Amino acid sequence: MALRFLPSSLLGLLLCTTVIAAGSPGNSSWNRPVPISSYQLTGPSGSTAPEKCPPCFNCQLPRFACGQYGECNEYDGQCKCPSGWGGIDCLVPQCDSLADGDQRRLREDGKSCECKEGWGGINCNVCQTNQACAAFPLIGGSPVENDEEVDPEDMRCYKGGETVFNNHQMCNVTNRKIIDQVGADRAVQVTFSCDRTDETCSFQFWVAEVESFYCALDQCQSSSTPEYNTNVTTYACEHIKCRCIPGRFICGEDGSVNIDDFLKEEIQGPATFSCKNNECKFEEPAMNDLISEIFADPYITLDCSGGECLHFSQVPGYIRPPKPDNTRWVALSAAGAGLIVLLTSATLWYAGRASGGEFGSIRLPDDEQARLMNDHVPATLHFSNLSYTLGSRVLLDNVSGTIKPGQVCAIMGASGAGKSTFLDILARKAKRGQVAGTTYVNGREVANAEFKAVTGFVDQEDTLMSTLTVYETVLYSALLRLPRDMSLEAKKFRTLETMNELGILGIKDSRIGASGHRSISGGEKRRVSIACELVTSPSILFLDEPTSGLDSYNAFNVVESLVSLARDYNRTVIFTIHQPRSNIVALFDQLVLLAAGKLVYSGEFAKCQAYFAEIGQPCPAGFNIADFLIDLTVHAGMDERSNSTDDSSTIEPSSPSDEVANLGDEERGLRRHQTPAVPLATRSRVGSASPENEETELRTRSASAYIKHKTSQLLEAVSLNSGKRQNAAPLAPKLAALVEAYAASSVARQIREEAEILQRASAGVDSGAGQLPDVAVETSLLRGRKRASFGTQFRILSGRAFKNLYRDPALLMAHYLSSIGLALICGLFFHNVTNDISGFQNRLGLFFFTLALFGFSCLSSLGLFANERILFIRERANGYYSTFTYFSSKVLFDILPLRVVPPIMFGGIVYGLVGLVPTVASFWKFMLILVLFNLTTAVVVLFLSIAIASTSVAGLAGTLVMLFNLMFTGLLINRESVPVAFRWLHTISFFHAAFEALAVNELRYLHLTETKYGVELDVPAAVILSTFGLHAQSFWWPNTVLLGIFFTVLTAASFLTLHFFVKEKR
Repeated sequence: MALRFLPSSLLGLLLCTTVIAAGSPGNSSWNRPVPISSYQLTGPSGSTAPEKCPPCFNCQLPRFACGQYGECNEYDGQCKCPSGWGGIDCLVPQCDSLADGDQRRLREDGKSCECKEGWGGINCNVCQTNQACAAFPLIGGSPVENDEEVDPEDMRCYKGGETVFNNHQMCNVTNRKIIDQVGADRAVQVTFSCDRTDETCSFQFWVAEVESFYCALDQCQSSSTPEYNTNVTTYACEHIKCRCIPGRFICGEDGSVNIDDFLKEEIQGPATFSCKNNECKFEEPAMNDLISEIFADPYITLDCSGGECLHFSQVPGYIRPPKPDNTRWVALSAAGAGLIVLLTSATLWYAGRASGGEFGSIRLPDDEQARLMNDHVPATLHFSNLSYTLGSRVLLDNVSGTIKPGQVCAIMGASGAGKSTFLDILARKAKRGQVAGTTYVNGREVANAEFKAVTGFVDQEDTLMSTLTVYETVLYSALLRLPRDMSLEAKKFRTLETMNELGILGIKDSRIGASGHRSISGGEKRRVSIACELVTSPSILFLDEPTSGLDSYNAFNVVESLVSLARDYNRTVIFTIHQPRSNIVALFDQLVLLAAGKLVYSGEFAKCQAYFAEIGQPCPAGFNIADFLIDLTVHAGMDERSNSTDDSSTIEPSSPSDEVANLGDEERGLRRHQTPAVPLATRSRVGSASPENEETELRTRSASAYIKHKTSQLLEAVSLNSGKRQNAAPLAPKLAALVEAYAASSVARQIREEAEILQRASAGVDSGAGQLPDVAVETSLLRGRKRASFGTQFRILSGRAFKNLYRDPALLMAHYLSSIGLALICGLFFHNVTNDISGFQNRLGLFFFTLALFGFSCLSSLGLFANERILFIRERANGYYSTFTYFSSKVLFDILPLRVVPPIMFGGIVYGLVGLVPTVASFWKFMLILVLFNLTTAVVVLFLSIAIASTSVAGLAGTLVMLFNLMFTGLLINRESVPVAFRWLHTISFFHAAFEALAVNELRYLHLTETKYGVELDVPAAVILSTFGLHAQSFWWPNTVLLGIFFTVLTAASFLTLHFFVKEKR
């Protein structure tokens, strides 16, 4: 018995092992041998096999089932698995390729399949290349005559999406919430396959390449809807049944959630699987509800790639629909561009015609015309010991004085005496050096902001906007700086009144003009500059050389108007002047005389002649006192060595009066033979020789001796002046004597006493011991007057910018005409691009050319701010407006007409002519990128023009920036070929962001068809995009977002640079 039982037991174990071993590489879905394990094994007594023997698999038993709803053999209880599945229960994926049939290997536990070349998917069912299908057995009968052998090169991997016989697809789940729930490190995937003959489909859900559940669908019908660029494929199945794999994800893995009951009871159908351009979705009512409730998505979204091996004659015949007719697009685009041009031209014409209407009659309420002139605080300006040092050089030393309301103070001195420097310091202008000393307004020190609120300053050089008229220039100053509660009519009246005072009312409608396009004279421009400050009727008015460039008559009129302003309206007027006429000198109330930065005189002008007579320097009778004082300070400042005699060639005056007389002769031009090339310090030495002596010298000396003599004089002068600059030599004795004489005079003592009184009074206010009599008035002075609000400033500056734009329309018209002309040229050469490789190239070339066009055309903006840099600096320093309002108006009137309209015109014309994707969404995306790119490039150029003062350097920098961005556009250098350490250069290139966005918008869903050597190749354009290093899903992020970030950041950087670094420094 024992001997008989033992062989039976061993036989049972052997048979069970055979059954288990059925999951070998030879196991397949067809030609499966009948396993011996289906027979019942018993011992001699009829008992079953030992308990240690595992139960044999039998799909006929309730305990076992065939995975993937495989067919169960009723004779042997074994499973017939679908293609791509193996193992005893059809739950193990097969590897290699679908073409290997029953020779495929099973996937090892915990590993991924290594598919053969040209095949992909979790179970290697999806063909990827035509070469992969070369060895695939034909399905559906032989397509060749006489049963000839099929040429492997005739096989195709059909990826159109439509099922011909058996189609397989590999998909990635794209629902964001599902991916987040599972974890980004675990891929969520779906495999989907259909059999057209059986009208069945199968669906498997995978997590980290481990199957969770599977479904079988029947009564399935497929349909394909061809569109111009792609196919829309839909599978509609009436019934669906699903089953969990026990112990897998969402099927009870580690005691987690198990949806097996839900799948069996709720999932019934119908179900649909539809795809467009590899973007697919799987829908079933109960499953949609589950997805919606848990993951907030309407259905499962997928990104799929499918394939089916067919003979080329079996590929579904697909006739591409005719390309849409673009005639309507072309007509509408051209009409839109023409309409924009017409509207712009009409607007500019109307604005030009209507601009003169605002200068009509002015009616003021009673007494309002005098309100501005009378409603102010008289200001006494006292300055004490003002000094200015630049490096080691003392340019101004201990200057003191007092100017009262109703007085005109003239600051005089020779060229280089320090007049303009002293005026800048009095006016609180920003200086590069160190300023010392104090200034008082009505007896107390005043902060810079409060001081500038009640003062005006007229520069020596005129900085006016050339396209404005005289009236508009002065009116804008009034509108921006006069009190906001003052009526518009009163401001216009004040403007006309000021122009009448300065004698420029007759040219009010004349434009200022620029170099080469002159309208008014230089003297008239000077008076316009003065009017811009005079119109505000400031308490204190500073002017730097107000008579510069004017003839004697107009110079007198200007000074007379300043004197009238001071005396009639109790203003304080201070200006520098250089050798005025005697009738102008007679109008002065106060005089400050400087020489080499030293104070020679400061006090009442009426007393200066008597003062100089007292110190032994009387002005000759009938001599202009201004000329006398200038000559006196110039020659007093000469070095002693320049006044010494040698060889009787120099004559030393015997007395100060004689010296002054001689100086007067020199100014009248009596010393005609003086060599002008010799510096001032040696002119007396060279020029004191008489004409007769010069002629005798020329007769008796040889030419070489004469030249040697003159050269030695020149070298001595150069050496003398160089030594003065390097060693900071002390003052010339005569000039030092003049300075000391004034410091010890009663005039200087009176000024010092006034300063001490003011300082004590100011200290009393600070300590609370007392108050100055006019403290209430001073408080009103310090409060200032509220000028135009930000909104008013922006409106006025915008109007001025618009007038400047339409009155000089050359740049505007150049942009518009070039956009239209180049759009037509592009439409001619790129007309109706084809959907092949050459069409792909033409599209990229068009995009590259378009970006280069708008990128380099933005360099025209360099001059827009450069031409107004000095104007902005001075107007802001004089309190016209804030940086923000100027910058806002500047950006607005550069962006709208020059940077938004041209790309719209260009895009509207070129889009239809070229034949780009004819969809509304794609069209407006194209326009969005063009406009956003042009704005970004414009602010790059704006930033360069603000940050770099030199237009030439800014132009070079702008060109280099454009070329750098062009290099990394993505067309010239493939991103993947750039070293990883330098790929960030593509990220910071706004050209790359725009180029990639345009390419993706046009080519993402496009299929290219190319016929070579009789073979038709159908390639998705996205594949070629990736070959170029471009990402097919990067339209909004990062490209469009990056362009927006570039525009925002560079706009902010431009404003901050303008506000903090573009400032007046004198």
